[in-house]
Amino acid sequence: MRVDSSGVARVAEPPRPGVTVFLPSLLGPVTGGVRELTVRGGSLREVFADLIEREPRLRPHLFNEAGDLRRHVLCFHNGTNTRWLAGPSPGGVDSPVERTDGWATPVGEGDTILFMQAVSGG
Repeated sequence: MRVDSSGVARVAEPPRPGVTVFLPSLLGPVTGGVRELTVRGGSLREVFADLIEREPRLRPHLFNEAGDLRRHVLCFHNGTNTRWLAGPSPGGVDSPVERTDGWATPVGEGDTILFMQAVSGG
């Protein structure tokens, strides 16, 4: 418990877990060469929102207009493809609606998120 500047006692919220996000080299120019960031959040959706808050220029490269991951973007949480997590996407990264899909998956201290851009062609 802490006392704020007005003398009111407040219960301190526990810190949200630190999650390491790895970005593909193709996005290096967007982030000034940064390819590894530590972001905070208790779920994948919170981690994605914190990532976009810290690096807003990543939004159009990772998420579509609806806030969902772009089709050519792969995202892995601790090695598991997040597209394999259950359910449709009701609202994207900015949605106030509680997601019923894998973006509600809890994250923990030391977890990793790896973004990859799918490559195709011949």
